[in-house]
Amino acid sequence: MKIISSLKNLIATKQLDESRRRQELILNILLAFSLLCFFIINIIRIIDHLIYTEEKGLPLWSTFLIFFFFAFLLWLSRRGKIKIAASLFIITFALPMFYSFLAWGADLPSALLLAVLVITLSGILLGSRLAFASTLLITISLIFLTDWQARGLIKVENYWRSDPSQIGDAITYSVLLFLIATVAWLFCKEINRSLKRAQLSETLLRAERDSLETKVEERTKELRELEAEKINQLYRLAEFGRISSGIFHDLINPLTAVSLNLEQIKNETDTKILNAKSYLSQALLATNKMENLITSIKKQISRESVINLFSLNQEIEQITQILSYKARRANVSVKFLLAPETKLKGDAIKFGQIIINLLANAIEACEETKTGEIFISLTGNETEIEIRVADNGAGISLENKNKIFAPFFSTKKNGGRGLGLGLASTKNIVEKDFQGRIEVKSQPGQGTVFIINIPKQND
Repeated sequence: MKIISSLKNLIATKQLDESRRRQELILNILLAFSLLCFFIINIIRIIDHLIYTEEKGLPLWSTFLIFFFFAFLLWLSRRGKIKIAASLFIITFALPMFYSFLAWGADLPSALLLAVLVITLSGILLGSRLAFASTLLITISLIFLTDWQARGLIKVENYWRSDPSQIGDAITYSVLLFLIATVAWLFCKEINRSLKRAQLSETLLRAERDSLETKVEERTKELRELEAEKINQLYRLAEFGRISSGIFHDLINPLTAVSLNLEQIKNETDTKILNAKSYLSQALLATNKMENLITSIKKQISRESVINLFSLNQEIEQITQILSYKARRANVSVKFLLAPETKLKGDAIKFGQIIINLLANAIEACEETKTGEIFISLTGNETEIEIRVADNGAGISLENKNKIFAPFFSTKKNGGRGLGLGLASTKNIVEKDFQGRIEVKSQPGQGTVFIINIPKQND
């Protein structure tokens, strides 16, 4: 375990850049492997030297020198001098290669294997350009050396061609082949590791991007909903401000009745004091009417949202009462068809906003007709409740029919009307707050019917 730990520390890289880290790691492994190989080669050379007195091949001192030089290069690489160490490492293999070509011929097998190793190392440690440059240099050298040796311009030792092959030669070839295979394997391994790391980073980035898109989409949706809610509040206040003249008119009449009846009580003589009860009764009825009207207005203007069980009949009647003056001034009759008492669990204020939007639109659609009529019906079955608001007004064109629920779209451009928020707000409340649906049926010149269906699961 200590040996393995020492080896890991020996080849460990200190670079932060991915490309330089890969180069240093491969170089450190190759240097460590080269040290081991030349250690074995030196042992073999010593044995050959003891058996064969005649000096053949590389001098013994040269292989020892190369061994210590590799140790120096590993130390240099560990100090961060990667390019210098890599260049010297390649030159270390290139020098014996050229020496072998000159001394024993350009076709020496071990020298050719060294040439392959030099080209491979140049590409991996120094880049593809130096790989092509080293290939070109070695190729030109082989061509000229072969020609010069064939013409006898350079004298070479050819004894190795006639001598029988020795086990040492086979081991040397095997070591060089194994070194080339190791270089290729290390490079492929590091490339695959980098690719896997890049793919993992891409996957994580894609997941982070999708997560950010989801968060942005959710946040945008929240902001739009908040914005729509604020706009709906402003629109509701603006709508009540627009119909306030009719509300005040309806308040003035009961107040006048109260005033007149109280004045009659004041002017009555004692003999007629009993008749004062009739006046008091009328005054009380008028004040009750005024109180109910003010309560309805306050409830609709209030921004408070409360989920509870409420009467749909009562809410519809209150809205028709609020808009009664607007309907009378437009010469439009509003009829709420009698229906069994129907209750729903939800926000009564928002339900009232649905009715007031549809009823106000229906009244305005009937303003140009001589006898405008609006019918509000409330029906239900075991699964859902249906509310219909039908008018005999101008109707909606086919082109506009597909746009009426879009925010800020309106066909009412006169009299300061036409904000285009009423039906958009209505559709949003029906679908979001009551999980229902709304549809419209209309023919130009024949009137319009808005149909709202609310599931009874809200009940």
